[in-house]
Amino acid sequence: MKRILLLVAGVAGLLIGLGFIMPAVALWRHEGSMPGSSVALLALGIGLSMTGVGAALRGIAQGRS
Repeated sequence: MKRILLLVAGVAGLLIGLGFIMPAVALWRHEGSMPGSSVALLALGIGLSMTGVGAALRGIAQGRS
């Protein structure tokens, strides 16, 4: 059960992180620069995505041992 929960939390974290990253990058591409709030959302999205990938990989690794 813990393995499945880690996998679900990891995938959810990855998708939510990408949801923060994509609009910030689109604004950067369209405007050529980013306001401070977009930089903060980009950093938050990168952190969430990396944490989500780590949790998903940990869930996969627990299932193999």
